[in-house]
Amino acid sequence: MNGSSVGEAPPVIRLEGVDLHYGNKPALQGISLEIPARRMVGLIGPDGVGKSSLLSLISGAREIQRGRIEVLGGDMADAHHRRITGPRIAYMPQGLGKNLYPTLSVEENLDFFARLFGHDQQERARRMEELLAATDLLRFKDRPAGKLSGGMKQKLGLCCALIHDPDLLVLDEPTTGVDPLSRAQFWALIERVRSRRPAMSVVIATAYMEEAEGFDWLVAMDEGRVLATGTAQELRERTGTDSLEAAFIRLLPEEKRQGHQEVVIPPRTTETGGSAEIAIEAQGLTMRFGNFTAVKDVNLRVERGEIFGFLGSNGCGKTTTMKMLTGLLPASEGQAWLFGQQMDANDLATRRRVGYMSQSFSLYTELTVRQNLELHARLFHMPEAEIPARVQEMVERFGLSEVVDELPTALPLGVRQRLSLAVAVIHRPELLILDEPTSGVDPIARDQFWQLLIDLSRREKVTIFISTHFMNEAER
Repeated sequence: MNGSSVGEAPPVIRLEGVDLHYGNKPALQGISLEIPARRMVGLIGPDGVGKSSLLSLISGAREIQRGRIEVLGGDMADAHHRRITGPRIAYMPQGLGKNLYPTLSVEENLDFFARLFGHDQQERARRMEELLAATDLLRFKDRPAGKLSGGMKQKLGLCCALIHDPDLLVLDEPTTGVDPLSRAQFWALIERVRSRRPAMSVVIATAYMEEAEGFDWLVAMDEGRVLATGTAQELRERTGTDSLEAAFIRLLPEEKRQGHQEVVIPPRTTETGGSAEIAIEAQGLTMRFGNFTAVKDVNLRVERGEIFGFLGSNGCGKTTTMKMLTGLLPASEGQAWLFGQQMDANDLATRRRVGYMSQSFSLYTELTVRQNLELHARLFHMPEAEIPARVQEMVERFGLSEVVDELPTALPLGVRQRLSLAVAVIHRPELLILDEPTSGVDPIARDQFWQLLIDLSRREKVTIFISTHFMNEAER
């Protein structure tokens, strides 16, 4: 499918019949596309649709298997063109701080990249000062990159990518898992750079549709193919929808849209004539790591069956608080109660009443879906005779029947997410704590996940404590 250019801008990238396979699995299938220059172009779609593969080919980081790719006026299959074009491309791979050296400080990372591109000491100092001031990292210049929050890592990664004034900036999901404030700062920095370098082209992969609304031109992808191209307004008009997220869902094949319904959360009810039971309570909860206070004086009360949203920037203490509430981390000060029982990290009986789904999926990659479920059931000391029926119930309820003998690494992100939720609730917890469970997941998979949460909350009175960076989820 060919995309039309925006205005009179010539294409900075041209792809013809590009295929890419990992073993027998197709990652890209017959991509033909022209990406206009001097624009901010977004690749939209969930994890696993081929965005990262396409960007790695464009940036020259991966070998072309089939088809033709032209970038900045030349063939990327030609070694000479790659050699002279490489310094004109800045590539920021997916993952928080993946292009950084974790043991080097903020300043040392920037200095290293500046030296790579031949800047002298005076020029290095000028550029570093400007970039660190623009990203509010100047006061953290001596901190190791590995000790930065997710949002700070991404801002430093962008600084390292921009240290040499590239003609093409390639960003692979740079704000996934980053809080709204840090995302806004990130895009403000991009806009400042673009205003200073109007000839620079920017190609970005993102799973955040509200971000993509602000891009000049979009490429919607699914299963290694291009679904549609155009501006956000053109995609909305083409699909007759009023949001980009709704437009993307409408562009998906019919079989993927089948059964999708808008998330509606019914009101929570309490027992007639009774007061609501307090599921979780914290008073003065504080956590210190040496001289650093990660969490200070947290007080909260959450009722049984409530869906409680936990919002805040990267590094503000959400995950640390969650770990204290689950008994995974003993508090420095303060107390927490679960269903009236004081939280004790050594009290396994209380901890068994809690299910926890972490940011990084806590699955055993060498075990199948069924084996993961069986193992977690045994870890929570479920009676052996009950395990087969409970595992089968989880498989059916969470839509895992077709992948029950697959390894987690072979599953799409949305399916791994459902498996992680099934693992977290297999022992019938009364409290479920979810730490940013939907980052990088497509809109349909997110809505399906929320339907499962609503069912747990409203039908089974499971209390759900969830952190998220998606503001439309927080509205729920």
